[in-house]
Amino acid sequence: MFKNILKITGIAVPYSKEHKQQSREKILASASKLFPRQGYEAVSIDMLMDDAGLTRGAFYNHFRNKDEVYAEAIVYAALRSPISAEKAETSSLKIWFDKTIGRYMSREHIDEAPSPCPLAFLVTDIGQRQGTIRNTYTRVFKNLNNTFRKRLRENDISKETVMSVSAMMIGAVAVARALDDQKAADRLLANCRRTAKELLKIS
Repeated sequence: MFKNILKITGIAVPYSKEHKQQSREKILASASKLFPRQGYEAVSIDMLMDDAGLTRGAFYNHFRNKDEVYAEAIVYAALRSPISAEKAETSSLKIWFDKTIGRYMSREHIDEAPSPCPLAFLVTDIGQRQGTIRNTYTRVFKNLNNTFRKRLRENDISKETVMSVSAMMIGAVAVARALDDQKAADRLLANCRRTAKELLKIS
């Protein structure tokens, strides 16, 4: 009964919808930061809530378990990754490419993105999950391809080519962040950016 109650000077006051939404946002922001960089097993609910600055009890006001917040964090992070940064269709394809696919395959994304793309950062981790988590990852990947196809319509790019570029892009980031040779990783990213441009007919 008291799970959504804030006590002020001894008087029970229900949390506002705004407060509840803000708390949920904090949890998802922490989840989208911690899970991609540390993986499912390494992140506990206590760690998640500590990073969000909230109590463990508050977690269950928003999510049933760790699987649920993990799945939602995949969508939350994907919407804030470099591939979602440039949505305006008025820009040229070259500008769009540089701000999305080009920026995705960059050192900045690997090292500095607050919500790194789960498609690349969680690809191995997701392979060990089942059910809703696996389904969410699949939906995000399919949506990525559909978004690219719409944006590249004028270049008449086949869905097979778009899917290949998407897989290369995700794989390039996954491999680059695993290498302990930064120069080799940077060359890999640069080569894949160049190849992606060629395949997508962007000059």
